[in-house]
Amino acid sequence: MFGGVRSETAQSLDPLSGITARVFVVFVAVVSLVTAVVLTLTNLTEISSPALQVVALVTLLAAYLYFIWAAEPYRRRVDQRTYAVVYGLVLVACLLNSLSQLGTNLNVRDDWGPVCVALVVMIAGPYRPPGEIIVSTVVGLLVVNASVVPHLATLTGTSPIASFVIVSAPTLALGVGAAIYSSTLIAELHGLRASAAQARELRDVIDGREAVADFLGYSIAPLRDDVLPFFHDVKQRDELTPADVVRASELSSSLRRSLVHSQLAEPLAELAGVFIDPQNLSRRLSEPQRAALRVLLGFLAEQPSVRRNNVSFSFMVENDTIRGAVEGAFTTDRSLSSRVAPFLGLMRLSFTGVTTEVTADSVFVEFHLS
Repeated sequence: MFGGVRSETAQSLDPLSGITARVFVVFVAVVSLVTAVVLTLTNLTEISSPALQVVALVTLLAAYLYFIWAAEPYRRRVDQRTYAVVYGLVLVACLLNSLSQLGTNLNVRDDWGPVCVALVVMIAGPYRPPGEIIVSTVVGLLVVNASVVPHLATLTGTSPIASFVIVSAPTLALGVGAAIYSSTLIAELHGLRASAAQARELRDVIDGREAVADFLGYSIAPLRDDVLPFFHDVKQRDELTPADVVRASELSSSLRRSLVHSQLAEPLAELAGVFIDPQNLSRRLSEPQRAALRVLLGFLAEQPSVRRNNVSFSFMVENDTIRGAVEGAFTTDRSLSSRVAPFLGLMRLSFTGVTTEVTADSVFVEFHLS
């Protein structure tokens, strides 16, 4: 029925929304069935074929029972085929209701078929994409208008045009409303997903920086937390007090000690037996990146199963991309992969494009330097 109309739905983006949506399905099902039964009982004189009317009511009941079963949120999803079955049964029920009044229908206002078609289109909002709902609305309009045609000769009190408008209005209004609701809900869910992804990315960056700082045992982040607010405060006050001079001296000494600590760390070239960097690309390393390499090279050099001469460290430029590589050769060490894992994780936090290959007798790490 809806071939070619495929897209995301609110339920596929947020499966938990199916919990509340199913409650709505049950409510609409009750309203539709009660409406159909009440209008049938209050207009018995217009029913020419009670058997067809009973079949129409049973078909409507079957459609909603299947819908309620299919909308169970924990085990299944209302896909295109499922909704097509439900909608098709409701359309059949609408036509059977019309045929059961053939030759005796005096007013389309008391026909329950068009009302039920409109209601089942309305509850498609959480389950189907907007395009499919529009298609369903158009199909529903064709069916409800077709249900009027056999009664044009017997209708009294309303013109044919008015009768077509009466049966079309509910389906058109609720169908367009359901499509708008579906489109809005999908857009909001995409927005929430994008916000959550940005929050995760920011959290990963912060966690990565904290992990590097924790792993190294020192960080100049506290200094930045002190220095920047200090200068901001002085600028806001537009004056320098004696207390500010003392504070500036303390911060300067603290920052100097941190920088000296960084400079005293063992140079990268001395941690590897072979160091290849003819273009001095290692100068572009940030301090967290330099620290990550330092601890990885230090770990490899300290292993009893390897000699420092068997550890190589190199930089090269390939297709405008700076690539670095660390490689170590070992005597067989089956526990190496588990012991080196934290250091590889630190590399992934500090660099992009990290690829690793660890065997019992070798370690190879490649990374990009942006």
